[in-house]
Amino acid sequence: MTWTTPQDIRERWIGDDKPENDELLRALISDAEAVILSSYPAIQDRITNATLSQAVVTMVTCRMVSRVLRNPENASYISQTTGPFTQARNLGQTDLWLTPDEEEMLAPKRQPGAYSVDLAPNAGYGLPNLILITGNGYVEGEPRPPHLAIIVDED
Repeated sequence: MTWTTPQDIRERWIGDDKPENDELLRALISDAEAVILSSYPAIQDRITNATLSQAVVTMVTCRMVSRVLRNPENASYISQTTGPFTQARNLGQTDLWLTPDEEEMLAPKRQPGAYSVDLAPNAGYGLPNLILITGNGYVEGEPRPPHLAIIVDED
């Protein structure tokens, strides 16, 4: 179950330094697809059922592999100053990863829907809806029409 080929990577590559090592590309593609499968185990079913385009999965895989190939030193931060000679490099993780927008592309789409909030959840069920407010605090009384409160002054 491979969704991406080395040729897919080369077709999307920008620049003159296209990767030519098919063994390396296949290994990176396999790793990227394993990351995708671990995050979205039912992704093949969604591709088969046409709820997710295989082209999207191929595009995301190519983007993941290209990030690794374009940054072989895996530097997440580089700073260079000419005088008086400062050079800094922060090495990051070497793993393949999904960006938030790639995760959103691969995530199952939720159906929009309306919802409501019941402001009187006990109404109509014979449960107390009347609260007698006394000087001692709140005391529940007999069921009455919803949202009816009686204030009792005990003076």
